[in-house]
Amino acid sequence: MNQEYKEKLSRKIENNFSTLEERIMGDIVRRIQKTGKINRLLLLGNSSEDIERMLKEALDASYPEMFELYDKVIDWEYVRNKDIYEQVNQRFIPYEENDRLQMLTQGYIRQTKGELENITQSLGFYLDYGNGRKVLTPLAQIYQGYLDNAVLDIASGAFDYNSVLRRTVTQLTNSGLRTIDYASGRSYRVNVAARMAVMTGIKQLSGKIADMNAEKLGTDYFEVDWHMGARPDHQAWQGRVYSREELESVCGLGTVTGLEGANCYHSRLPFFPGISVRAWPDEWLDEMNRKENTPKEFQGKEYTVYEAKQKQRRMETAMRAQREKVKLLQAGGADPDEVMLARCKYQGQLDEYARFSKKMGLKQEREWIYLDMQGRIAPSKASYIVAINKQKLTENAVKSFAKPIKGDIIKIKAESGSAKYRELRQQAIIKKGISQKRPIFSDDTFGSFASRIPAKPGYYDVALHGAPKTANFFGERISADTLAEIIKSRPDYDGRSSIRLLSCSTGQGENCFAQRLSSKLGVPVEAPDDIIWARSDGTFTIGKSKYKNTGHMITFYP
Repeated sequence: MNQEYKEKLSRKIENNFSTLEERIMGDIVRRIQKTGKINRLLLLGNSSEDIERMLKEALDASYPEMFELYDKVIDWEYVRNKDIYEQVNQRFIPYEENDRLQMLTQGYIRQTKGELENITQSLGFYLDYGNGRKVLTPLAQIYQGYLDNAVLDIASGAFDYNSVLRRTVTQLTNSGLRTIDYASGRSYRVNVAARMAVMTGIKQLSGKIADMNAEKLGTDYFEVDWHMGARPDHQAWQGRVYSREELESVCGLGTVTGLEGANCYHSRLPFFPGISVRAWPDEWLDEMNRKENTPKEFQGKEYTVYEAKQKQRRMETAMRAQREKVKLLQAGGADPDEVMLARCKYQGQLDEYARFSKKMGLKQEREWIYLDMQGRIAPSKASYIVAINKQKLTENAVKSFAKPIKGDIIKIKAESGSAKYRELRQQAIIKKGISQKRPIFSDDTFGSFASRIPAKPGYYDVALHGAPKTANFFGERISADTLAEIIKSRPDYDGRSSIRLLSCSTGQGENCFAQRLSSKLGVPVEAPDDIIWARSDGTFTIGKSKYKNTGHMITFYP
């Protein structure tokens, strides 16, 4: 039973607990919305009973999917070995007659069911009380604390309703419902903890079935499966064949961090030396490990495949939290501009996620973002243009919008009269240009190959896509003035060196891009008069064809 299929089935369970989290947070916002209208004690109402009812609904909805998962595991991991039993003249015992397997299955189901109940018993919120130490606060205290603060702040006139709502929603979405029922002391959001409980039980049951089949079929060997982006200590042993003893000594079977331990996606199957054919030969595994361990660069940082997948998960978590924030602000009747800011930030996160996944060569797993099943949250292009031109929204853009989305550039074009927006956009581009590890302002194959071109003595190399009158900065059209500001502000430029501009056709024609850049910087600028083709070996050609040099590097002076 492959991991992708297990993930698909377990997602239903995770969604049940995501919905639980949203309902409880929404209930808190709904009660805060009533502050100033009714007594604080009435606000609390039957909150404890409400929570218990929500928890029970989440559990009852999860158990059918959990039992379905176990049925699928038995059908896949046990029944599919029927042919092997017959080949070695062993009698295959159907599941309904196999008392040992039935006992194992029921034991793991009971164990998993207990885990789910433990998760709900330990629910709370982690709150930062200002000293940097986060404290798990029970749900009952959350209700009381939030409502006390809301009533005091709003009734006293010290804060307006929107300020109180914005602060509360931010605390809720940044902390999230969590559980701490783990010996390691680690904490997880409740939906992740529920999924882990079920998946752990399934992995352990799969392992026991593999042991039982191997014992019955007379083999002591197992093949461990392979998957992309395995954690480094698992990558070393995945895809290979081991004896039962080696599973423990090499793969760490039976330990929390080893095979079939916490968050391990690997499974194993009985293997018959001399009969079975390996699914993943050593040569193939070595080549895949080499590729996955060769880092790729994105916005000045390098990532292996494992590191890139971990970043993907963090980005997905951040986007789920932002979706929650938008929905809670809407439910609380927040100022429409505040809601639009939150939606714009979410769109920026989506854009950066897409760019990162493409650069790393990873599949976008947006189903993890859309677990809430709430449909579109991002604003339409038209509504964003209208919002960005409102003075209040524009003034808040740098603090509330640009900062959380590191390096992100707002791609929407404002109406021609929005001078303030154009200024903010310019600042964002310059800031991103300064933050890059090297002045390579393209995150595609050209940028990667251009970074390998050897430096020319006395020159400062700058690489990006270009044209005779303009250049392309990570998909944004920029002027020579903007590029000059970036170069002058970069800490690795001495202010005196000539510039070698590795950018297509920027040295073509009168008053071309390179000439204007030279005049702005006050130093010579060397640029190609035609298309520049960068190669993986660090060489390049200039001309219409990548195979023949027909163009030249032209030097322009201030």
